[in-house]
Amino acid sequence: MGDKENRKQMQVLSRISQLFRRSRCKIVYRSEYITAIHARNAHRAFDVMKFKKIRDQLIREHLIRKKDVLMPRRVSDEDLLRVHTKEYLESLKNPILVGQYLNLDYINPWDDYIFEYFRYITGGTILAAEYALTHNFVVFNLGGGYHHAHPDRAEGFCLINDVAVAIEKLRAEHRLQKVLVVDLDYHQGNGVLLFYQRDPDVFTFSIHADTWNDVEKENNVDIELPSHTTDEEYLSVLKTLLPAVFDRFTPELVLYLAGSDPYEGDTLGDFDLTEEGLLERDRFVYHQVRQRDIPLAVLAAGGYGPDSWRIYFNFIKWVIKNGRV
Repeated sequence: MGDKENRKQMQVLSRISQLFRRSRCKIVYRSEYITAIHARNAHRAFDVMKFKKIRDQLIREHLIRKKDVLMPRRVSDEDLLRVHTKEYLESLKNPILVGQYLNLDYINPWDDYIFEYFRYITGGTILAAEYALTHNFVVFNLGGGYHHAHPDRAEGFCLINDVAVAIEKLRAEHRLQKVLVVDLDYHQGNGVLLFYQRDPDVFTFSIHADTWNDVEKENNVDIELPSHTTDEEYLSVLKTLLPAVFDRFTPELVLYLAGSDPYEGDTLGDFDLTEEGLLERDRFVYHQVRQRDIPLAVLAAGGYGPDSWRIYFNFIKWVIKNGRV
């Protein structure tokens, strides 16, 4: 490599470093994220390479370097037991039962890759939340947001409730008390809602399609929107209701489930939000949180089809290039 090429590479690396320092942003990912339940006909609509595509495109556009990516550890049994029952976790060690829980077409009875996938994803959500809280950063987990899982059972392709596991670990080890969960996945985050039904220190905010569970809860905003909701309709609801949450509740941490399944091109959802509308959604949430100097952990949540990865990528790219403390 000549001097000219060396200088060019150094300039690129310097620019990436400056972007990260300015945006106070980190990415969480590891290769186990692509060893997913969807790889073996579990969910044909899901792009098994989605999270890797996002990571690779961020590197390709010189927005991050490989060394800028935080590597999560596998979540421990101790952490899981704060949310899930011992009996349920024991059952997850049996691949046949896991296959039944998730309605899989086929599973190898000696292969525990599904449970391991969820353990690493949950470790990523813990790392994202913990790093955001302790450094006052915006941290993106390139996975996570499995918000349907219950303490004693799976639901909606969610084996482990990584959102609740992360919150409970930070409460136990970092004296975290007040948390706001902003869930803008296409589906209602019923598992999180039910787990914190009697806990006013976890505020749950959700805009979604069909309501899975109609629950009375203090500190909860739960809005159901109809099929074919547009950018204008969706953003009007969000911009009216979310700022009011901060007027009555002061969280120490925000967990944002930035689902891409409200996208008009999603293969499972039936909302009509555009790529531009979803970026406006994400930017609005970001500004509401960061203008109040609150740490923010972002989870990928749902999104199906070949173009789903672009929605989450657009948000991360915008934060790296334009985000401010």
